[in-house]
Amino acid sequence: MTERATTGPAAAPYGGVRRRTGFAGRSRAAPDPLRRHDRWLAYAMILPVVFAVVGFVLGPAYDVFRLSFTRFIMGQEVAFGTLVNFKTLLADPMFLQVLRNTAIWILGGTLGCVVLGLALATFLAIESRVTTVLRALILLPWILPDVVTAMAWKWMLHGQVGIVGQTLQALGITERPMSFLGDPNFVMWVLVAVVIWRKVPLITLVLTAAIRNVPSELIEASRIDGANRWETFRYIVMPQIAFPFTAVTVISMIWMTAEFTLPWVMTGGGPANSSQIMSTYIYQQSFEFFNWGVASAMSVVNLLCLAALVTLYLTVMRRSWSRKE
Repeated sequence: MTERATTGPAAAPYGGVRRRTGFAGRSRAAPDPLRRHDRWLAYAMILPVVFAVVGFVLGPAYDVFRLSFTRFIMGQEVAFGTLVNFKTLLADPMFLQVLRNTAIWILGGTLGCVVLGLALATFLAIESRVTTVLRALILLPWILPDVVTAMAWKWMLHGQVGIVGQTLQALGITERPMSFLGDPNFVMWVLVAVVIWRKVPLITLVLTAAIRNVPSELIEASRIDGANRWETFRYIVMPQIAFPFTAVTVISMIWMTAEFTLPWVMTGGGPANSSQIMSTYIYQQSFEFFNWGVASAMSVVNLLCLAALVTLYLTVMRRSWSRKE
């Protein structure tokens, strides 16, 4: 007489997980109460962050998108589902100037921060007493408040009492003190140089840490194979720091897009709106002219341009590093 198969729960193993006999004799692990409790605990711990993101990020973003398709008259919403704000924006002759200034601001600032940061990181990655001290001092521009940095540079670049212009005049480079922030053809490049000075320290430290984490065995092997310093840097170091390099580049783009305090305090968009970028122009349209619909439409355009730029960069970088692999 054959024994009948047991369909009830089997004895619990050491881990406390009971195993049940399933279809066709297969056994599966029963849910562990402790593991289920840990899962719900993890959900409960991240709920405050989820609520904060929904309340402070997704909520305002939804309002901006809604306002961009809403028509306002004397501060009152009169129509929804219209493209009048985008039509007004495209008809504004200042908008093309703002787009051009924003392109100079984002591309020039990002390129300057990444290139200069990589060059400084390559030097600071060398182990010595000098570089140890410099790795601490280089953070000074970063830890200063934005308003303090903007006001300091504004006075140093002043056309009459600025120390930079007076120094150039004393050295015989210029005949008289130069108004760096008063020249419409020059002001955007001055702002880009200041923001690079402001943002490059953190990028430098991130890339310094990445370079110092490159395995020394790879560098030694490349030297044994006869590679010079440039070849070692290009074919060994750069592929090893590809991820942090891409990350700091994307972060720099986001920084430049969101930066408002530095250009607004230094120039206020002047002279003659020659230094208006998207962030300052959105602020002016919103809180000085109260054109909330147009300002919201500009915010949507700004977000779409940033998303397209970051997507394009990530796509190019992914293909570039995949070929090298």
